[in-house]
Amino acid sequence: MYLTKKSRLLKDPHDIRMCDNSASSSVVFVGIPWDGAVAGRPGARLGPAKIRTAFCNLPKRADVEDLGDVDVVIGDPAETWQRVEKTFRSLKDRQQILVAGGDHSVTPYVYRGLSEGRKISYVVLDAHFDLRTVSEGLTSGMATRLVKESGGDIPITVIGIREWSNPSYMFSLADKMGIEYYTIEQIHKLGIEEVADRVYQQHRNYKAYLSIDLDVVDPAFAPGVNAPSPGGLTSREVLILVSHLSKALKPIAVDTVEVSPPYDVGDITSNLAAVLLYTSIWSR
Repeated sequence: MYLTKKSRLLKDPHDIRMCDNSASSSVVFVGIPWDGAVAGRPGARLGPAKIRTAFCNLPKRADVEDLGDVDVVIGDPAETWQRVEKTFRSLKDRQQILVAGGDHSVTPYVYRGLSEGRKISYVVLDAHFDLRTVSEGLTSGMATRLVKESGGDIPITVIGIREWSNPSYMFSLADKMGIEYYTIEQIHKLGIEEVADRVYQQHRNYKAYLSIDLDVVDPAFAPGVNAPSPGGLTSREVLILVSHLSKALKPIAVDTVEVSPPYDVGDITSNLAAVLLYTSIWSR
């Protein structure tokens, strides 16, 4: 019988992809299929499966061990976030962790698990500050505030802020909380390499966590996100930025969040998220 476990139709024995011949590695891939805190467009729970498929189809440049997905509990955010935190606490000894979300609410609990007993700085690419508090209900728009509350006096930098995507009070709140940020206009004025170098200088004395909310990218290049915001980075620009940050900071964890496949076009957002994780592997 002619059977194969490979989904590729191209018969090239020398073309080895990321998930071919997978084995134990100090670099691991973990999915978190959760979107229970999305206030806008749902669907991010489907992100990890799409991102994993795209990631596995990339040319092999490093050994990455796929550990599967965190076993989330639909309808129970407290239990889910507790499981996320415990899972990543058990992975603190790994060299680098690649995380496919999921909405952005998972990031603070990945961060908490990894930062137990040590200081980790936080760099996030995002159109939004994510410093919200809400009178009731849940929102993934509080991720940066929760990281700040967990990390204390660690450096935090947000890259990609759009004026039209944030209420005006967020800017003064970020200043009050000591959060460094770069608007999309500043990025284009300074240049990507200059921004990456400035971020490195701010974070160089810390182990770093890098979070990539795909809405930092313009919807023309990443339509499948929870909260699309016009005027963002191109796919090429975000890849260059992540490459510079990863090589400089050697982050212990990198996540891609807010990918919502139901709103995607031809899986281009999931593919971009996969390549961003791939690009962020600084040991390859």
